[in-house]
Amino acid sequence: MKAITTLFPLLLLTSCVSNSDLAPVQKFNKADKDGSGAVSRAEATQLIIADAFALYDSDGDGFVTEKEFLASGGKPENFRKINKSGTGKITLAEAQSSPLVFNTFVVAFDEADTNKDGQVTLAEYQTYIKLRDAAVR
Repeated sequence: MKAITTLFPLLLLTSCVSNSDLAPVQKFNKADKDGSGAVSRAEATQLIIADAFALYDSDGDGFVTEKEFLASGGKPENFRKINKSGTGKITLAEAQSSPLVFNTFVVAFDEADTNKDGQVTLAEYQTYIKLRDAAVR
């Protein structure tokens, strides 16, 4: 894995996500929508974005306002790039279709995909979690 500690903010966020009520195996199974035993980049990234969205949506209203976005460490210019509708509220659909958001979270997937086959197996995921948790401590 490349310098995992340089991704500290992303790792901290994914640490919060993965320390939810779901154990790592359950989270992996949730991401493996087609039941293939491996998680594709698209499957993993969509789940990570949905989990991160829930963390940014601090009031749980189904939208991320600019205030919530900034409070979570986001930049105003990035909020405007994601909020394509211009409503001042990011929807989950906007977040999931945003290249900026996708490219931010795909880094974690690429690090976990140690054999670079475009999929993460449960073994790769468990190894990634151990290394990520060690880097966050």
